[in-house]
This record gives sequence, C-alpha cells and structure tokens, in this order.
Amino acid sequence: TENTASVSSLGKSLGQNIGENILKFRRNSGFTPRMKEDISHILECAGLIHDIGNPPFGHFGETAIRNWFKQHLDELTYHGKTLHALLKEQERCDLMNYEGNAQSLRIVNGLHHLHGKNGMHLTSGVLDTIIKYPCNSLEARKEQEKPKAQRSLLKKKIGYYASEATVFQEIKNNTGTLHARNPLTYILEAADDLAYTFSDLEDGYNKGLFTTDDLKAVLLASDDEKGLAKLEEKLKQTTSSHVASYYPHDGNKQAVFSWLTLKQLYCISAITDAFVTHYDAIMEGRFEKELIAVCAQAKLILNLKTFAFQKIYNTSSIIQLELMGNEIISYLMDCFVNALLPFDSETETMSEMEEKYVSLLSHNYMDHYFIVTKDLPDEEKVYHRLLMAADFIGGMTDH
Repeated sequence: TENTASVSSLGKSLGQNIGENILKFRRNSGFTPRMKEDISHILECAGLIHDIGNPPFGHFGETAIRNWFKQHLDELTYHGKTLHALLKEQERCDLMNYEGNAQSLRIVNGLHHLHGKNGMHLTSGVLDTIIKYPCNSLEARKEQEKPKAQRSLLKKKIGYYASEATVFQEIKNNTGTLHARNPLTYILEAADDLAYTFSDLEDGYNKGLFTTDDLKAVLLASDDEKGLAKLEEKLKQTTSSHVASYYPHDGNKQAVFSWLTLKQLYCISAITDAFVTHYDAIMEGRFEKELIAVCAQAKLILNLKTFAFQKIYNTSSIIQLELMGNEIISYLMDCFVNALLPFDSETETMSEMEEKYVSLLSHNYMDHYFIVTKDLPDEEKVYHRLLMAADFIGGMTDH
C-alpha cells in the first residue's frame, strides 16, 4: 500500500540521517559508513513488511479474532475436553491475545514461502527489526497486571507466539539483543507513526473531515508558534489573488498539504536528534520510550495523532465498517475453526462441508502446518489448527 511504501521510505531516510549523525559526532568508534548503508537497507525492507500480519479491518480485526477465541475456547470441545482445558496456558493466551505484530513474524518466517521451511529467508537483522515487542503472551499478560505507570513499553503487546518461540530465540541470539528491543525497531516505530499520522491528515482533509481552523487550533494547543506561522504563510501564498489562478480548485488544500510535507521533514530531523541524544540508553537496552515521545516535536505529534483519531477514525461510517467487520470475522471463525478441529485427526471424521472449507486454505499454510506438527501427538496439533484458522482469516486481504 501507499502507506507501507511511505513507512519504508521514511525508515530508510531516518536510518541514513541517524547513521550520518553517529559518524559525525563519533558516538560509536566501531560504527562505519558501510553500517550506515546496512541499517538503511534493513529499515527499508522492514518498513515494507512490518504490517503484513494485520488482519482485515486493521486493529479492530485483531479485536474481533481475540474476542472470538475468548468467547469460544470454553465452549468448543475436542476428544471430550474443552479447548480451554486441552490447550497449554501460553497457547490459550496467544489465541486470546491475537496480535498483528506476532502474526507478521509468523508469516515472513514460515507461512509465506517459495521453497524450504524458512519463509522469506530474511536476515535476523530484518526479522528482529519488525519484532516491536520482545515478549510472549504470558509475559505481556503479567505486565498488564501491573499499575499502568509501572508497565514497560516493550511488553505492551505480544511479539511472538509459542509457535515461533524457537525462531525468536535464534533471532535474538544472532543479533545480540537478548530480551531488549532492537535499536532499529525504535526508528521503524517512529517512521510508522509519522507515515500514518500525516497520511491520515491528508486523507481527512481531502474528505472534508476538518478545516484549516481546526488544524490551527491543534497547533495553538501544541505551542507550535513556528508551525502555525508557517501554515498561515502557506495559506496566504495559495489564496492571495495573484497566485490563486495556480490553485483553481482549493488553495487551502494546497497549503495544508504543503505544510504537512514540511512539518514531516521537521519531525524527521527531531527524531534523528532524539535517537542520537538517547543513543547510549538505546544501545544498552535501557530505553523504554517512543522516539516521538522524547523528540522536540513530541507534543505536536501526539496532538496530531489524537486529532486524526477524533476527526477521522471516530466517525459513524468507520464505526459501522468496524461493526460489520466484527460480524464477518466472527462468522468466518465459526466456519473455519469448526472445519479444522477434525482436520488431520486420528479419530474425528470431517463432513463434506468441512472438507470444502479446508480446501480453501493456502497450500503454504498446509505445508507449514505439517512441518511443525509432524512429531506432535494429536491433541497438541489442535493449537496449530486454531492458528491456521486465524492465519487464513487474518490473511484474507494480503493479496
């Protein structure tokens, strides 16, 4: 998508800027110009794949899948046991906290492949960069039990499922980041926030969901006097009589879009400075904040994100779409989980209808399933069948 390409481009630019700063200010004597190019390429690739695990309907789709498992693990049975009783604690926790970040690692490492069992055959550096939260579902659940002020950013959500525990450990061993976040992940996270925030604002203005006065109010509330002055300058340029002929449709739109582009460049510079300022803590695994939260444009970026949510995502049309999405995903989960429970079973028989549902699954998913379950007893395969149902539904918009 356009936004994914933008994340990739911004990530690469940030990598180059930060690399140049590390070299210029000699923050690390072992850092070379070649490393600057390497991190830029890693961020460019990671930006393209970091959201590949998102299901239909985005984050609300994640919620729909989680809620389905929460509601049904106590109801569905296999060999006379409820799925809740049959599954291990972490397996239950994985399913009830289905997460696009963990799904991304699952897809690129196994589900999407041309040959072999290692998915896209990506480097550990790229794979580690897309692991936003270096923790499993049990660790994330334990963290959520703490008072909000004491919770770690790095354990906010799930980074990998039990099914990818071994590869997660291999990646961390190869990169040397252990239980910390890869330094490049902070840069990718910032690129993601910038790309989507500014894209959403462009989209929202195009659809008439806010006015230039609304945007000015955000800048005033953010104490961004320079940004406000620049916006007013842009508006004056595109609406004054002697240049209005160049913008016959909407001079205000041209001004807002030009301002958003300029402000994004300011934010890139601010995030670069923030990374270099906090370099030691980031490299030592002690940094637990977002770069956008500690950069010079922090207040404005936060307010723009909040503004975009209120004006664009909290509209009745979006809410209706999300509610429809919940009905669609819930129905499909009913169909595919019921079809997959008896699949590959030693004792259960599949109906003709169940076989038709299973026939729709990707051959890649089937191959991956048989690779990871070949030495497992029947009941331990159930977790992987349930994941396969979520894989299919979560990936229905991937093409």
